[in-house]
Amino acid sequence: MNYFYLTGTPVTTSDLEKQISTFIPLKFAKRSGRCVVTTAEDAMKAAEPHNPLPDTTLINALAKAFHWQRLLDRGIVRSGTEIARKENMDLATVNEILRLTLLDPKIVESILRGQQPEGLTMNWFNSNPIPWEWKQQCQKIQGIDRNQTV
Repeated sequence: MNYFYLTGTPVTTSDLEKQISTFIPLKFAKRSGRCVVTTAEDAMKAAEPHNPLPDTTLINALAKAFHWQRLLDRGIVRSGTEIARKENMDLATVNEILRLTLLDPKIVESILRGQQPEGLTMNWFNSNPIPWEWKQQCQKIQGIDRNQTV
């Protein structure tokens, strides 16, 4: 039976009795869809509580919303209907995304940093009205239960 150590050289069972082996604890983890090898120390650090990662779906929606709003402001497109037609999307979806441009800049920053409440997702925005006043928006979003799933 052959064993392969980190050096990649084969070691036979008879050689194992003569050699000193070093055990290096490794952990396999997925990062951005790729499998990476980390040390046990790094794995322990990763297990510690940390800031949540940004919600990429929500960030993409914010980017679209502000891009579309810029197109509307510059007169490149005339309406959400035209955007929906050009993007091959439903008008209701375009309007839901465009609503994100009305958010308080503090809320937008917290989303971009990944510091928004866990329950604050694009699904939450689709099913909850956003108040016009920024102060009320902040109060409503602070009231989202971290364990809430919508």
